[in-house]
Amino acid sequence: MLAAGLSVTAFAQPEAGAKVRIRAVLHDPMKPFAEMYVADAMGKLERLNLAMEGLTEPQTVTLPKGVLMLYSSSTIDATKPLANLLASAAVPEGVKQAIVFILPAADEGKAPYKIMVLNDSAAAFPRGESRVINLTRLPLAVRVGEHSLEVAPAKIVAVPRVTKLNATNQAQTSFYRKADKEWVLLSERPMQFTATLRNLFLIYLMPNVEAPQIRTLIDTSLPQ
Repeated sequence: MLAAGLSVTAFAQPEAGAKVRIRAVLHDPMKPFAEMYVADAMGKLERLNLAMEGLTEPQTVTLPKGVLMLYSSSTIDATKPLANLLASAAVPEGVKQAIVFILPAADEGKAPYKIMVLNDSAAAFPRGESRVINLTRLPLAVRVGEHSLEVAPAKIVAVPRVTKLNATNQAQTSFYRKADKEWVLLSERPMQFTATLRNLFLIYLMPNVEAPQIRTLIDTSLPQ
């Protein structure tokens, strides 16, 4: 369901490989927009769809040897194939639709971004469910409706469909971080949960800010 990581592989040029439909989310609070390129359905580099907010329109891309690769330019120098590589990550075999989270990499000397891949199929991520994406190294937790779940560092946790809702289809949604052995409230507010939408909660840290922040993406697109 989830693949996360950074794998720098020396491909001189995009080549034939599996095809996958992606929607991309660039999550970089310090640099919210960047120009990136990806191998299109024909294996040629084209600009990656990115938006300032929300999920992008689906884009069919090619995975050379099962790896999603992002570049800073539409051309690759065959003598220096990694010079403009921004990020790469393996996509699990069989995944045909994915939400791709592009994040700044913390490790110096490597590619500047890393990628987390979430299976975006209706079977793997049904309408009415939610996902909590922990982009920090902290143990976190979420409580929504009848569900209470811990979210390990750098992991994505599935929140099943919420059934304990008020008259407007809302449930109190609370996020916590662990301080010593106690859970400390980070944020709480009512959120809407219906059978036609999916919520994505990204929890992250800002430079010089101790408390984790929460970014919410609401997906109302129709199943593919």
